[in-house]
Amino acid sequence: MRHTLFVFVWLCAALTAALVTFSLLPSTTADGTVFGVTLGGAGAFVILVWTAALRAGNRAADRDRREAAALRKAVAVAARRDDAEAVTRRTVLDRQETHWFKLRRTDDGAKRWIGVVTGDARQVTCADAWVNSENTDMMMSRTNEFSMSGIIRYEGARRDTSGRVVADLVADELAAAVRDRRPVMPAVAIVTSGGELERTNGVRMIIHTAAVEGQPGSGYRPIRDLDRAVHHALAAAQQPVLADGTAIEPAHTVLVPLLGAGTAGGDLDTVSRTLIRAAVDRLARSSSPERVLFLAYTDAELAACRRVLKACPDVTSGSLAGPPSG
Repeated sequence: MRHTLFVFVWLCAALTAALVTFSLLPSTTADGTVFGVTLGGAGAFVILVWTAALRAGNRAADRDRREAAALRKAVAVAARRDDAEAVTRRTVLDRQETHWFKLRRTDDGAKRWIGVVTGDARQVTCADAWVNSENTDMMMSRTNEFSMSGIIRYEGARRDTSGRVVADLVADELAAAVRDRRPVMPAVAIVTSGGELERTNGVRMIIHTAAVEGQPGSGYRPIRDLDRAVHHALAAAQQPVLADGTAIEPAHTVLVPLLGAGTAGGDLDTVSRTLIRAAVDRLARSSSPERVLFLAYTDAELAACRRVLKACPDVTSGSLAGPPSG
């Protein structure tokens, strides 16, 4: 549309120039050949001016497009840099606090709670089941990586006095459960024991859920339906069966990290809203678990979770007092 307008404008400009020139200088002559046609007089002058103007306009438009593309690239780089700086500016929560919200209604009338616990997962001792955000290959992170998967793998392993892993308990159990069925479907949940975490943190089971999927050259990203990952994980906590077929007691309290909001790069507000709403829905309709805790490692994660819970009509106002034990 803009190109068509410029063609018309330059034609008017060429006609105006020809009119002025040949009115003031009637003896002026001009001739030339365009597309094999020889023109003379005012017509040739109009074509000459019009063609030159269009060529100049096209060159300017090409330069504008190149500069616009460079500007968009620079803005995108700056935005990524700002996002990275914003992540680094998030304050890590050193002190552990638990913010509890009670469900207003449940199908069986029993009391159930949902909450947010702050700080490092390694300090959490109030949950007997932990959810591990895993990829669709169900391959745990290396023990020196700072992720929920890496923490669970290291803390669940048997180690010698120097801290060296001598038995990779949780990772080996998960590998035995998956065997040659990789990749698994998104949102699938697989239950293993807690390994050494049962002794140190009271964790009886780890629920590995396929919450992220990877692509070569692109890294990991959250799966499309993160709410299904929560539903499947909490269903596994209600009827847990280990890889060897052993059924164990249902979980009472489940710790859930913000699946997909870490290295997978999911939007924090979107992830927290999706996960918490799915957990509230599951708690209202199932007999167990009794409590679900979301892990907030930074102040930004805590704020996002509290915003969702305070806006949720299905839970009461938050409290640091927490639910009764048992």
